[in-house]
Amino acid sequence: MTQPEAFGRYRVIRHLGSGSFATVWLAHDDRLDTPVAVKVLAENWTHQLDVQERFLEEARILRQTDSTWLVRVHDLDVLPDERPYMVMTYADQGSVADLVAKGPLPLDDALRLLTEIGQGVTVLHRHGTIHRDIKPSNVLLQSSPVGQRVLVADLGFAKSIDRASGFTAAAGTPGYMSPEQSAVGGDIDIRADVYSLGAVAYELVTGRRPPPPPARVRPRRLRPGIPPALDELIMSSLSKDRADRPQDAATFTERVRVIRMTPDLVTAVPWRLRYRSAWVRACGATVAAALLLVGAAPAAAQPGMSFTRVSDVTGEISLAVPHAWARQVQPNGWSPRELGLTGGHEPGLLVATDVAQWRDSEAHTSGVFAGLLRTPAAGNRLDRIIDEAPCPGPARQWRVTGEHWTGEVRRWDGCPGFFTAAALRPVDGGATLYLEIRQRTDQPQLIEQVIDGTRVNESG
Repeated sequence: MTQPEAFGRYRVIRHLGSGSFATVWLAHDDRLDTPVAVKVLAENWTHQLDVQERFLEEARILRQTDSTWLVRVHDLDVLPDERPYMVMTYADQGSVADLVAKGPLPLDDALRLLTEIGQGVTVLHRHGTIHRDIKPSNVLLQSSPVGQRVLVADLGFAKSIDRASGFTAAAGTPGYMSPEQSAVGGDIDIRADVYSLGAVAYELVTGRRPPPPPARVRPRRLRPGIPPALDELIMSSLSKDRADRPQDAATFTERVRVIRMTPDLVTAVPWRLRYRSAWVRACGATVAAALLLVGAAPAAAQPGMSFTRVSDVTGEISLAVPHAWARQVQPNGWSPRELGLTGGHEPGLLVATDVAQWRDSEAHTSGVFAGLLRTPAAGNRLDRIIDEAPCPGPARQWRVTGEHWTGEVRRWDGCPGFFTAAALRPVDGGATLYLEIRQRTDQPQLIEQVIDGTRVNESG
């Protein structure tokens, strides 16, 4: 794609993105000395009058609504090759999609974003317009003197409410569009946008893409501790029957605002979800690895069970794990920030039967994670590292005072795959080691064997 020098008086700086119908460029208005975004109709649609009209209609709607919750259109013109372009607000902080790619948000942040997105959609509905394509990538973020501001964008599929029946083509993005939108010639109303708001809410709260309709996995199953009212709002918004959804965006937004004002609202991201996001991102570079066998089984190994020793890339951490668990390894380290702790990139590794499903609450995965914690505040107490139980039910807790390690261990039998966490310190001093063990079948003796077989050499 060749970068143009300018669109009219707007000097092009760089390419921002491309979609099916248009390309967006960052440009500078030298006359007003301000950055702008310029959206240009794609060349292959130059002579498609219906597509051109849709492009122009988007510009008209945004200009006429002129809301602080919507992207504003400042100018509209046509290139020499007859392609129209619109000059819009530049969102310098990316999109909500960029935020959710990092994992679930603190609940107050998620509810703030939902409130502001809902206000933008409410403005459209009061203007007589259905958006039809609300999703995280179509919600932009702009810095402002009072903080971050939400801008609902991309009205390429928007239609007048008065003409909302008998559409000739399905429109929207799978996962975010209502069931009635996928039916050609279907009759839709503003509750189609309410479904999309529910889908966005689902992703902001859980960190996962919304399920296809009908949604069966409630957000509270993926993020225990969220208010029941929020869980119910999201599920009702995702109802296949639009009569069961909130009646409009204003109603949805007001219910979110009330939930956000709850005095005892727990806003922090649960540690297990913060941590899960790190492995989800890391899995993009994970492969089924040929594991380095550097030793025999630990002396206390269960008779007849073969153990394998696996190290991280720095050589500072090595684990002795059952050979049957050692199918995949992610040895490239981790960040304690994923547990809400201070620290940068630290040595760490995950070895499991399926690395990608390590944090899936429904998966039956066996494996071990180990990561160094050099922050002095961590010590060897788990309550300084994790802030809530990973699953319902009490934990069995005991102290480790062995030849190599001292610390604390907790085991939850109510988790899928029997979950164990440990905070360990070498008996001769050194950094804390955070350890997790998941077992598909209940073999309590393996916990002690894995701990006894774990080694840290901080000199590398």
